[in-house]
Amino acid sequence: MIYILEKGSKFADLPAKSPDIDAVYEVHAGKFRRYHGQRWFQRALDVPTIYKNSRDGLRVLAGLRDARRILKKEKPDAIFIKGGFVGVPVGLAASRLDIPFITHDSDSVPGLANRIIAKWATLHATGMPAEFYDYPKDKTVFVGIPLRPEFQPLTPALRQKYHDDLGLESGARVVTIIGGSQGAQGLNKAMLAVAAPLMTEDPNLVFLHITGEANEEAMKRAYRDVLSPAQRHRAVVKGYINDIYRYSGAADVIVTRAGATNTAEFAAQRQACIVVPGALAGGHQNKNAEHMAASGAVETLTEKEAQNPATLGGLIHDLLNDSGRRATLGRNLARLGKPDAALALAQLLLDNFDTAATGEGRG
Repeated sequence: MIYILEKGSKFADLPAKSPDIDAVYEVHAGKFRRYHGQRWFQRALDVPTIYKNSRDGLRVLAGLRDARRILKKEKPDAIFIKGGFVGVPVGLAASRLDIPFITHDSDSVPGLANRIIAKWATLHATGMPAEFYDYPKDKTVFVGIPLRPEFQPLTPALRQKYHDDLGLESGARVVTIIGGSQGAQGLNKAMLAVAAPLMTEDPNLVFLHITGEANEEAMKRAYRDVLSPAQRHRAVVKGYINDIYRYSGAADVIVTRAGATNTAEFAAQRQACIVVPGALAGGHQNKNAEHMAASGAVETLTEKEAQNPATLGGLIHDLLNDSGRRATLGRNLARLGKPDAALALAQLLLDNFDTAATGEGRG
């Protein structure tokens, strides 16, 4: 098995550490920048963005050359493309070499990279129900979102273990906030506004706030500014972590964006979530949130609603004090999950591998 990622990726060491990966390659890749809410004339006058997009277009061409060289050397029978702009040169090279590939979209709106290469894909595996996508129906398979095995239904003993692992005091009630690196500032600001009132009301309340590396130090300073000296130790801020399942599993309530992977992880744990969709390109988080809310699986707030401390703080307060409501949300969210997603996706790849190996999938 080989793994291909973008040149200069900060995650290059992760696949290299896996015993299942035989070789790791890097290719040039470029992204197409689209800024949500910009009008056509603003885009036309946005010289820095036009320059970056033009530059990255050349990187895609270089990546196509890189990918073609790698694929000709390794001669894979099948390729799995998870999305992201590194998939564009790989998918284009695969199409020219007649190598079958399967794409996967976690969110309810496919990413631009997968849309660009979609016409050459053998199959489209999806994280949401197939009817959400514009792919050909006979080539679209709903498999769910593969998760790490650590994400599993919580028991009282497992939840207590996570409390112990994180050094939480006995009797602590926990709100875990998953901000992330994209679109986190609005959510971070909203949580700062409710932290002191909620902690004053409940002396056992702890915030576990995952901010993304870029926001970590600023958020630590911001919590020091808004909390009393006696409260500051109850706001734990982390930039990037590998064991997010502990932080989400320790929570009584999770406040998160509406990214499909994160919410699938919380579904596996059957957690109660307040979802605040981010205004990212494509509007996929709004669609994700609408799907979950329609099933009674999450509480949702718009970005504007979340900026009102009374609204956000009141909802957190209500959920913390209503275990029945939290349990219902967790059960409903779990029903939307596909715990066998990794197995289903692996089977698709193996079936495709078998077809390619016999020559039926080429030409």
